[in-house]
Amino acid sequence: MHRTFSRFRSPRMWHVVGGVLGVIIIGFLVLYHQFFIAHSHLVPTTGGIFTESTIGTIKNLNPLASNQSLFDQDLSQLIYEGLLRYNPASGQIENALAEFRISEDSKTYFLTLKQSSRFQSGDPVMVDDVLFTFESVIQNPAFSNKVLQDAFEYVSLEIVDKSTIAFVLPEQNVFFLSLLTTPILPAKYFKNALIEEVTDPDFPFNKNPIGAGPYKLKNIIPADDGSFRIFLTANKYYYAGKPNIEQMVFYVYPSFQHLNAASGDTTLFSKIPFVFMEQFEKKLNQSSSQIYQKREYILPRFTALFFNLDRPFTSKPGMRSALKDSLDKAKILEKEKGWNQIDSFFFFEGIDSWHKADFPQARVDLRDGGFPYNENLATRTQGRDGSPVVITLLTATAPPVYSRFAQSIARTWEKELNIKVQLEILDSADFQEALKKRDYDVVLFGQNFSKNFDSLSTWHSSQSGGLNLSNLTHDDLDFLIDEVRFSGAQSDLFALNDRLEEIIPAVTLATPQYNILVSQDLKGFSENFGKIRSHSERFSGIENWYFFEKLDWDWLENKSKLWGFIRWMFGTDTIPSPSHEAS
Repeated sequence: MHRTFSRFRSPRMWHVVGGVLGVIIIGFLVLYHQFFIAHSHLVPTTGGIFTESTIGTIKNLNPLASNQSLFDQDLSQLIYEGLLRYNPASGQIENALAEFRISEDSKTYFLTLKQSSRFQSGDPVMVDDVLFTFESVIQNPAFSNKVLQDAFEYVSLEIVDKSTIAFVLPEQNVFFLSLLTTPILPAKYFKNALIEEVTDPDFPFNKNPIGAGPYKLKNIIPADDGSFRIFLTANKYYYAGKPNIEQMVFYVYPSFQHLNAASGDTTLFSKIPFVFMEQFEKKLNQSSSQIYQKREYILPRFTALFFNLDRPFTSKPGMRSALKDSLDKAKILEKEKGWNQIDSFFFFEGIDSWHKADFPQARVDLRDGGFPYNENLATRTQGRDGSPVVITLLTATAPPVYSRFAQSIARTWEKELNIKVQLEILDSADFQEALKKRDYDVVLFGQNFSKNFDSLSTWHSSQSGGLNLSNLTHDDLDFLIDEVRFSGAQSDLFALNDRLEEIIPAVTLATPQYNILVSQDLKGFSENFGKIRSHSERFSGIENWYFFEKLDWDWLENKSKLWGFIRWMFGTDTIPSPSHEAS
């Protein structure tokens, strides 16, 4: 007995048993790992630093200010959040800090704040913050952002309960949802502040802003050459979940020349002037360790010729038709890189038209419209023995391309139509004054609807003397506009477009094209880029961007992994994964 027991307790025997168990355990772990690989999929994981090189400056970090720079708007997109947000991928307005419901008569919008909605300080977003943003600031008579103020002029706010607020409209407007993407300010940081201080760039809050967006401002480091670096960190309180990318760093330069001289490898390059993009992209491909993809996009903005319908010549349909038919858009744009010809006022909504210059038809339009060619005066006159036709064409000195467009158009009208064109190219102050007085027959100017989905104000009689640069006043057109605002139906928009083409209050010319260069190391970006409406919306869905991936279980939560592993080992694995079940 004693000898047998001693033999069993020998170190050699234990080594054998331990070795066998070790092999079994390792084999089990290897098999279980293979089982995991067979029932897993790649998912985004946290980490990495997003970097961007761009051109710009900082003017005002309050998102409600009217004097924000383009880069200010970039930061606002990251730092702040609205009750709702625009999704470029779907082209729809969706829930953000709140969930919305519309009343049966479509005049009341109920917004219920989510429990997950918090500012970057950790404070919950409250009804008081919503009231402060819209009532105390935007609807304040002394508020400086008149465009935003006008949008909410006749809207009343009512508290429904501790987390729900109602926006009551005087009439239906399908575009109102877009206004609810306005960023929400935390009221407590503006206690006792005057309305003038709220959007003052030197007000303490606007130096260190706190919003409810995906990223929080950490610090700003300026350099002597006018450039600066901006550091942001992921907001752990973000309602849609903490972003995968922990940090963001912006290298902001005062000009392309500064950026080009200092450029290194960054995740993304934005606001590169179109004329430099090809050369800059070639340089990057030769010197960078990363591979960049160029993404082209347009925005809901256009440059057009607006005819003043209150002036003697341009009030005549024949004159407007002739001026339109004699526009050779392709020739006007052939030397201007980065401009796309457009022929419809609603090109961004997918409505297109077709335009081609027709000089003989334009001359017929003038003759039949009461503007014959007077051989003795070698010009066209108003009627057979009337005064010579002189068209005042107005535009601004900035951007410089406007003056080049206007000069080309003036030369064409004088040569092909035999009318005299008085071209006036004014600096910003004089141009705005001339606009206000409507001191022109035709004005070449741009319209930008990046912050206002309702582009119809351009044509509504209520905006004559304001946004309506043509002073267009037609009851039937107002009716069509109200129908579009009421229904949002594409068919109503087509009808409105057709009526505008009949009246010819303006002629669209072109829309600028933009590019960014983005590293292929950045994932999740392409899926969210979509149909952005402003430069800053390139950050839409940024909480889902990522650099790294990891494997995670692709397994139904109510199914046992152990039992599934056993069945898998014996070749009887029939348990579906979530993706299989969904299909």
